[in-house]
Amino acid sequence: MKAPLLTLAILAVTMNILFAQQVRISGLLMDSTANKPVEFATVALLKDGKITEGVTADAKGRFTFTKVAPGVYIVQASLMGYTTKTFGPVHADKEDIEIGVIKLTSAAQNLKEVTVSEQKALFEERSDRMVYNAEKDISIKGGDATDVLKKIPSIAVDIEGNVQLRGSGNIKVLINNKPSNVVARSVSEALKQIPADIIKQVEVITSPSAKYDAEGTAGIINIITKKNTLKGTNGSVSPNFGQWNNWPNASISHRNKGLTLSANGGFSNWKNKRYMQQYRTFSNADSVTNQEQLQWVRGRGKNFYGSFNADWDIDSLNRVGAGINYYNGINTNWFDITFDERRRGISSQYFRRDMRRTYDWQGATVNLDYTRLFKKPKRELNLLMMYSFEGEDSDYDSDLMDRGNAVYYREKSYNISNNKEGTIQLDFTNPLDSISTLETGTKTIFRQILSDYRISSAIDGSDDFHDMPEQANVFDYAQQVTAAYLVYNRTPKNKWGINLGARYEHTFIQANFLNGTAAFSNNYGNLIPSVSLSRSLKKSQQLRVSYTQRIQRPQFFYLNPYVNQADSKNQYGGNPYLKPELTHSVEANYSVSIKQTSINASFFLRQTNNAIESISNVDSSGVLKQIFQNVAENSAYGVNLSANTKLMKQWSVNGSLNVFYNVLESAELKTRNADWMYRINLNSTIDFGKGIKAQLFGFYNSKRVNIQGSYGGFGFYNIVLQKEILKKKGTIGFGYDNPFNRRIRWKNEFVGANFVQSQDVAMYRRGWRLNLKYEFGQVSGNQRQKKRISNDDKKAGEGNN
Repeated sequence: MKAPLLTLAILAVTMNILFAQQVRISGLLMDSTANKPVEFATVALLKDGKITEGVTADAKGRFTFTKVAPGVYIVQASLMGYTTKTFGPVHADKEDIEIGVIKLTSAAQNLKEVTVSEQKALFEERSDRMVYNAEKDISIKGGDATDVLKKIPSIAVDIEGNVQLRGSGNIKVLINNKPSNVVARSVSEALKQIPADIIKQVEVITSPSAKYDAEGTAGIINIITKKNTLKGTNGSVSPNFGQWNNWPNASISHRNKGLTLSANGGFSNWKNKRYMQQYRTFSNADSVTNQEQLQWVRGRGKNFYGSFNADWDIDSLNRVGAGINYYNGINTNWFDITFDERRRGISSQYFRRDMRRTYDWQGATVNLDYTRLFKKPKRELNLLMMYSFEGEDSDYDSDLMDRGNAVYYREKSYNISNNKEGTIQLDFTNPLDSISTLETGTKTIFRQILSDYRISSAIDGSDDFHDMPEQANVFDYAQQVTAAYLVYNRTPKNKWGINLGARYEHTFIQANFLNGTAAFSNNYGNLIPSVSLSRSLKKSQQLRVSYTQRIQRPQFFYLNPYVNQADSKNQYGGNPYLKPELTHSVEANYSVSIKQTSINASFFLRQTNNAIESISNVDSSGVLKQIFQNVAENSAYGVNLSANTKLMKQWSVNGSLNVFYNVLESAELKTRNADWMYRINLNSTIDFGKGIKAQLFGFYNSKRVNIQGSYGGFGFYNIVLQKEILKKKGTIGFGYDNPFNRRIRWKNEFVGANFVQSQDVAMYRRGWRLNLKYEFGQVSGNQRQKKRISNDDKKAGEGNN
């Protein structure tokens, strides 16, 4: 027994000695002329003329090699537009080395023959988030943001575009670290408006620190779009076409000295087709009624987006920026419904419904930012202001026909809403020493929502419509959120790092109604703690453990009392009396890199109290009404495993498995529903050389439970072939989705106090894509990133197409 213990002791001491001998080499890159940091340059560490390690400088020109073995090295810094600079020799011994400032000189020679190859993995695990480098993925080109999110291990996207993170739809989606009114209204609709071709990265933050807004109980998804930040005039044009979606888009930017102007825009013209066979049995007193409804849906949509941004570096320490983002869209679905109701085998009601439902919206976001840097590294002050507004018209018209196709009843409705939001935010970051920082800030958000809806009918099937005032209402809702936070971060070498924070948010609500419903007001405060411990272990291993609380305020989609009864037998609406959810979240994350393979495992536990769930009830006339209520506790625990590897130099593969157990309980409804759920992702890319690449992608989502039943599982796959053309300035690609399956099919099942319901659903998704892109302009230099407002504090609505 002693011999093994002695061997282990000797081994541990030896490993500790070797580990202790590793040192850190760091420095700062500066422009020799402008005396500004040189951002995102490639820095290599050479030994005996060979590269042993490479890193990328951050937005402040800072670079660090964290684990350097003893020896003599040369540091080499390079960036397109600058002359490559070497520094050394650097003698790495027992102590960390700060080599100071390395000044880079702008290159005057023609750079057409220079080729830069950035070896980024498709997925990257960072200390507080997982990053998906979408620009490296050829299979998403020609799609929209929905196609991008489908590729991410912990995210599930259903056929309607509704998004879940680790089994929860309580997420916050940001675009370039900023909120968007269209995202708050409907995540699925917002994703359809963002072309995949302009997305650079997607960040998934499952345990946000107190610096972030406290909303988004499952986490934050931040979609980062591509920005052309190089000197001169640059741009791209991407006319993309497909069987189900056309997505032409373009971008252009111009940078001269300290001024950068950029603009981008795009247009989407999409369509879809699906059907649903629904069976419902409900009881009323002593009678049992059976309903059968066949529904065919054809959808079309047109979406436009555009943005313009201006940034001015006043000097090396001061910067201002301004921008405007505009969007406009109209989506229409046409329904052909056949309904048959039977009691004791005898038909008691039959009709055909011809219906059109339209969502028409437009809005804009205006932002103004100021950043103040200081001579002391890492000290920074940010003042951020934003104002957004959106108008939306939601309407439907419906005709009921008898067995002879004669119209005997007509109905139409409209819902006009206006949303306004203003934000002011102040953040200050102060380094306490070389490994510690203290961050503090304050933020206030003002929201105003107005909803006006009307319904009218013609009971004889004519054009003589009459208002139904008993079903009309005006909803006026005001909300203010004021917050302050304090975060301490310490990252020592070879020890546990800590991120400790607290955030306090106070919410004020005032709501008024026109139809006589009593006005109400509410205000409440939440103290939100967060703590995260992380450490780099031997052999490229990392470990992180975190705990945080999160809250989830209901947004307009959940609050609007307007009841959409376009389908008279299936109605849904919001609840203005909803209260926020509170979630406790614990996560442990482990990652390791072995040669060309990286493996990540995340274990998580999430408990949500006062959970907002969609509750369905069937009345005595057989009408199902779906309303959001605070009636459940929602808990989930599981593991997410992902791996990236190169089977050979030209062939890379990455995959993931997300498995978790979800429990939903409601004391009020006296019900409990629980089950295991999983999602499998697989992505494979082969580089044939000469600019030719092929990619195969597929996933399968198991069924997922809700408080009253489950949504069925489904799979999806596609294949893409891409070729570089025009001296690598252009690309052409062809993709095909679900080549062996015309439709994606699944089954939903629901159970209530007096009803049982099943739905057989099919979506037509087999289709082709043709992706084209051409880039123009000259390249040199880069610029620093700027901070953006992130109102990541609202529970957003799912799509309701």
